[in-house]
Amino acid sequence: MKTLIWAHRGASGYAPENTMEAFKLAHQQQADGIELDIHMTKDGHLVVAHDETIDRCSDGSGRIIDKTLKELLSYDFSNHLPNYKNVKIPTLEEVLHFVKGTDLTVDIEIKSGLVNYEGIEEKVTSLVSKMGMKKRVIYSSFNHYSLMLIKQIDKSIPIGLLYTEAMVDPHVYAAHLTAEAVHPFYYTLAVPDTVKKCRENGILVNPWTVNTAEHLGWMYKEGVNAVITNYPDTAFKIRRQMA
Repeated sequence: MKTLIWAHRGASGYAPENTMEAFKLAHQQQADGIELDIHMTKDGHLVVAHDETIDRCSDGSGRIIDKTLKELLSYDFSNHLPNYKNVKIPTLEEVLHFVKGTDLTVDIEIKSGLVNYEGIEEKVTSLVSKMGMKKRVIYSSFNHYSLMLIKQIDKSIPIGLLYTEAMVDPHVYAAHLTAEAVHPFYYTLAVPDTVKKCRENGILVNPWTVNTAEHLGWMYKEGVNAVITNYPDTAFKIRRQMA
Protein backbone atom coordinates (compact mmCIF):
# COMPACT_ATOMS: atom_id res chain seq x y z
CA MET A 1 0.00 0.00 0.00
CA LYS A 2 1.35 3.41 -1.00
CA THR A 3 1.18 6.01 1.76
CA LEU A 4 -0.64 9.10 0.54
CA ILE A 5 0.69 12.65 0.84
CA TRP A 6 -1.70 15.30 2.14
CA ALA A 7 -0.47 18.89 2.13
CA HIS A 8 -1.01 20.52 5.54
CA ARG A 9 -2.86 23.80 4.93
CA GLY A 10 -1.57 23.34 1.39
CA ALA A 11 2.14 23.50 0.65
CA SER A 12 2.43 25.75 3.70
CA GLY A 13 6.18 25.32 4.01
CA TYR A 14 6.47 27.51 0.91
CA ALA A 15 3.27 29.50 0.41
CA PRO A 16 0.82 31.32 2.70
CA GLU A 17 -1.08 28.63 4.59
CA ASN A 18 -4.69 27.83 3.75
CA THR A 19 -4.69 29.94 0.58
CA MET A 20 -5.34 29.11 -3.05
CA GLU A 21 -1.65 29.73 -3.68
CA ALA A 22 -0.73 27.01 -1.18
CA PHE A 23 -3.30 24.52 -2.50
CA LYS A 24 -2.28 25.00 -6.13
CA LEU A 25 1.38 24.60 -5.21
CA ALA A 26 0.57 21.39 -3.32
CA HIS A 27 -1.00 19.99 -6.47
CA GLN A 28 2.07 20.98 -8.48
CA GLN A 29 4.27 19.23 -5.91
CA GLN A 30 2.49 15.89 -6.46
CA ALA A 31 0.37 15.86 -3.31
CA ASP A 32 -2.43 13.30 -3.22
CA GLY A 33 -4.61 15.53 -1.08
CA ILE A 34 -4.85 18.74 0.90
CA GLU A 35 -5.72 19.42 4.52
CA LEU A 36 -7.51 22.66 5.37
CA ASP A 37 -9.34 24.32 8.26
CA ILE A 38 -12.72 26.01 8.18
CA HIS A 39 -14.44 28.75 10.18
CA MET A 40 -17.72 30.60 9.68
CA THR A 41 -18.05 34.33 9.08
CA LYS A 42 -20.51 36.71 10.71
CA ASP A 43 -22.74 36.40 7.64
CA GLY A 44 -22.57 32.61 7.46
CA HIS A 45 -19.88 31.95 4.84
CA LEU A 46 -17.42 29.08 5.27
CA VAL A 47 -13.87 30.37 4.94
CA VAL A 48 -10.54 28.58 5.04
CA ALA A 49 -8.19 29.63 7.85
CA HIS A 50 -6.52 27.95 10.80
CA ASP A 51 -6.92 30.43 13.65
CA GLU A 52 -10.10 31.85 15.14
CA THR A 53 -8.57 35.29 14.61
CA ILE A 54 -6.87 36.75 11.54
CA ASP A 55 -4.03 38.43 13.45
CA ARG A 56 -1.25 35.90 12.75
CA CYS A 57 -1.70 35.36 9.01
CA SER A 58 -3.01 38.70 7.74
CA ASP A 59 -2.57 42.45 8.03
CA GLY A 60 -5.83 42.68 9.97
CA SER A 61 -7.01 41.69 13.42
CA GLY A 62 -10.07 40.29 15.13
CA ARG A 63 -12.19 37.15 15.12
CA ILE A 64 -13.52 35.61 11.93
CA ILE A 65 -16.95 35.15 13.48
CA ASP A 66 -17.15 38.92 14.06
CA LYS A 67 -16.45 39.83 10.40
CA THR A 68 -18.40 39.50 7.17
CA LEU A 69 -16.86 37.84 4.14
CA LYS A 70 -16.60 41.25 2.45
CA GLU A 71 -14.62 42.58 5.40
CA LEU A 72 -12.29 39.57 5.40
CA LEU A 73 -11.61 39.97 1.68
CA SER A 74 -10.22 43.44 2.34
CA TYR A 75 -7.20 42.00 4.17
CA ASP A 76 -3.95 40.54 2.84
CA PHE A 77 -3.43 36.93 3.95
CA SER A 78 0.13 36.61 2.64
CA ASN A 79 1.21 35.54 6.15
CA HIS A 80 4.02 38.13 6.04
CA LEU A 81 5.92 36.13 3.40
CA PRO A 82 8.05 38.48 1.26
CA ASN A 83 7.28 36.87 -2.11
CA TYR A 84 3.51 37.19 -1.74
CA LYS A 85 1.12 40.12 -1.57
CA ASN A 86 -2.61 40.77 -1.89
CA VAL A 87 -3.43 37.15 -1.03
CA LYS A 88 -7.11 36.69 -0.25
CA ILE A 89 -8.73 34.38 2.26
CA PRO A 90 -10.52 31.68 0.24
CA THR A 91 -14.02 30.40 0.80
CA LEU A 92 -14.39 26.64 1.08
CA GLU A 93 -16.52 26.70 -2.06
CA GLU A 94 -13.68 28.37 -3.97
CA VAL A 95 -11.22 25.69 -2.87
CA LEU A 96 -13.61 22.88 -3.74
CA HIS A 97 -14.11 24.34 -7.23
CA PHE A 98 -10.35 24.11 -7.75
CA VAL A 99 -10.09 20.63 -6.26
CA LYS A 100 -12.92 19.33 -8.42
CA GLY A 101 -10.70 19.71 -11.48
CA THR A 102 -7.96 17.60 -9.90
CA ASP A 103 -7.71 14.17 -8.28
CA LEU A 104 -6.96 15.60 -4.82
CA THR A 105 -8.58 14.32 -1.64
CA VAL A 106 -9.66 16.98 0.87
CA ASP A 107 -9.30 16.68 4.64
CA ILE A 108 -11.62 19.35 6.07
CA GLU A 109 -10.81 20.17 9.68
CA ILE A 110 -13.76 21.75 11.46
CA LYS A 111 -12.53 24.43 13.88
CA SER A 112 -15.37 24.36 16.39
CA GLY A 113 -13.42 24.37 19.64
CA LEU A 114 -12.75 27.89 20.93
CA VAL A 115 -15.68 29.28 18.96
CA ASN A 116 -18.98 27.43 18.68
CA TYR A 117 -20.08 27.82 15.06
CA GLU A 118 -23.68 26.75 15.35
CA GLY A 119 -24.79 24.74 12.33
CA ILE A 120 -21.36 24.51 10.73
CA GLU A 121 -21.63 20.74 10.36
CA GLU A 122 -24.87 20.97 8.38
CA LYS A 123 -23.54 23.82 6.29
CA VAL A 124 -20.27 22.13 5.29
CA THR A 125 -21.77 18.72 4.51
CA SER A 126 -24.51 20.38 2.44
CA LEU A 127 -21.95 22.35 0.42
CA VAL A 128 -19.75 19.31 -0.21
CA SER A 129 -22.77 17.26 -1.28
CA LYS A 130 -24.09 20.03 -3.54
CA MET A 131 -20.72 20.21 -5.30
CA GLY A 132 -20.57 16.45 -5.83
CA MET A 133 -17.45 16.10 -3.69
CA LYS A 134 -18.72 13.76 -0.99
CA LYS A 135 -16.57 10.79 -2.04
CA ARG A 136 -13.38 12.86 -1.98
CA VAL A 137 -13.73 14.47 1.46
CA ILE A 138 -12.94 13.33 4.99
CA TYR A 139 -13.81 15.49 8.00
CA SER A 140 -11.53 15.85 10.99
CA SER A 141 -11.62 17.80 14.24
CA PHE A 142 -10.20 17.94 17.73
CA ASN A 143 -13.83 18.43 18.77
CA HIS A 144 -15.10 14.89 18.52
CA TYR A 145 -18.62 16.01 19.40
CA SER A 146 -18.61 17.97 16.14
CA LEU A 147 -17.66 14.80 14.27
CA MET A 148 -20.50 12.94 15.96
CA LEU A 149 -22.86 15.57 14.55
CA ILE A 150 -21.42 14.83 11.11
CA LYS A 151 -22.23 11.14 11.61
CA GLN A 152 -25.77 12.04 12.69
CA ILE A 153 -26.24 13.91 9.42
CA ASP A 154 -24.98 10.95 7.38
CA LYS A 155 -23.36 7.91 8.97
CA SER A 156 -21.57 7.08 5.71
CA ILE A 157 -19.47 10.26 5.84
CA PRO A 158 -15.86 9.43 6.83
CA ILE A 159 -14.37 11.14 9.87
CA GLY A 160 -10.88 11.31 11.36
CA LEU A 161 -10.32 11.85 15.08
CA LEU A 162 -7.61 14.43 15.74
CA TYR A 163 -5.55 14.14 18.91
CA THR A 164 -2.22 15.37 20.27
CA GLU A 165 -1.29 13.13 23.21
CA ALA A 166 -0.69 9.38 23.11
CA MET A 167 -3.95 7.47 23.44
CA VAL A 168 -4.50 3.98 24.84
CA ASP A 169 -5.82 1.76 22.03
CA PRO A 170 -6.96 4.48 19.61
CA HIS A 171 -8.44 1.80 17.36
CA VAL A 172 -10.90 0.89 20.13
CA TYR A 173 -11.93 4.51 20.65
CA ALA A 174 -12.28 5.05 16.90
CA ALA A 175 -14.45 1.97 16.51
CA HIS A 176 -16.63 3.12 19.43
CA LEU A 177 -17.28 6.41 17.63
CA THR A 178 -17.66 4.66 14.24
CA ALA A 179 -14.74 6.71 12.92
CA GLU A 180 -12.94 5.58 9.79
CA ALA A 181 -9.62 7.15 10.78
CA VAL A 182 -7.47 8.62 13.51
CA HIS A 183 -5.35 11.73 12.91
CA PRO A 184 -2.68 11.70 15.63
CA PHE A 185 0.29 13.94 16.23
CA TYR A 186 2.90 11.74 14.55
CA TYR A 187 5.12 11.34 17.61
CA THR A 188 2.37 9.49 19.49
CA LEU A 189 2.93 6.63 17.04
CA ALA A 190 6.13 5.80 18.92
CA VAL A 191 3.85 3.72 21.16
CA PRO A 192 4.54 0.17 19.90
CA ASP A 193 2.06 -1.42 17.49
CA THR A 194 -0.30 1.57 17.36
CA VAL A 195 -0.41 1.63 13.56
CA LYS A 196 -0.43 -2.18 13.34
CA LYS A 197 -3.46 -2.48 15.65
CA CYS A 198 -5.33 0.24 13.79
CA ARG A 199 -4.68 -1.40 10.43
CA GLU A 200 -5.72 -4.82 11.73
CA ASN A 201 -9.01 -3.29 12.87
CA GLY A 202 -9.70 -1.35 9.70
CA ILE A 203 -8.86 2.09 11.09
CA LEU A 204 -6.84 4.41 8.85
CA VAL A 205 -3.95 6.36 10.40
CA ASN A 206 -3.23 9.85 9.03
CA PRO A 207 -0.57 11.53 11.23
CA TRP A 208 0.34 15.22 11.29
CA THR A 209 2.57 17.25 10.84
CA VAL A 210 5.35 15.10 9.33
CA ASN A 211 7.99 17.37 7.81
CA THR A 212 11.51 15.93 7.97
CA ALA A 213 13.01 13.18 5.82
CA GLU A 214 13.67 11.13 8.96
CA HIS A 215 10.12 11.34 10.24
CA LEU A 216 8.59 10.82 6.80
CA GLY A 217 10.68 7.67 6.40
CA TRP A 218 9.50 6.45 9.79
CA MET A 219 5.85 6.98 8.89
CA TYR A 220 6.26 5.25 5.53
CA LYS A 221 7.84 2.24 7.25
CA GLU A 222 4.97 2.15 9.74
CA GLY A 223 2.55 1.90 6.83
CA VAL A 224 0.27 4.81 7.69
CA ASN A 225 -2.51 5.64 5.25
CA ALA A 226 -1.43 9.26 4.70
CA VAL A 227 1.14 11.74 5.99
CA ILE A 228 -0.01 15.30 6.55
CA THR A 229 2.96 17.55 5.76
CA ASN A 230 3.94 21.16 5.06
CA TYR A 231 6.39 19.93 2.41
CA PRO A 232 4.65 17.67 -0.13
CA ASP A 233 7.64 17.83 -2.48
CA THR A 234 9.94 16.39 0.20
CA ALA A 235 7.37 13.74 1.08
CA PHE A 236 7.07 12.77 -2.59
CA LYS A 237 10.86 12.54 -2.97
CA ILE A 238 11.28 10.32 0.11
CA ARG A 239 8.36 8.10 -0.90
CA ARG A 240 9.86 7.60 -4.35
CA GLN A 241 13.27 6.76 -2.85
CA MET A 242 11.71 4.14 -0.57
CA ALA A 243 9.55 2.53 -3.26
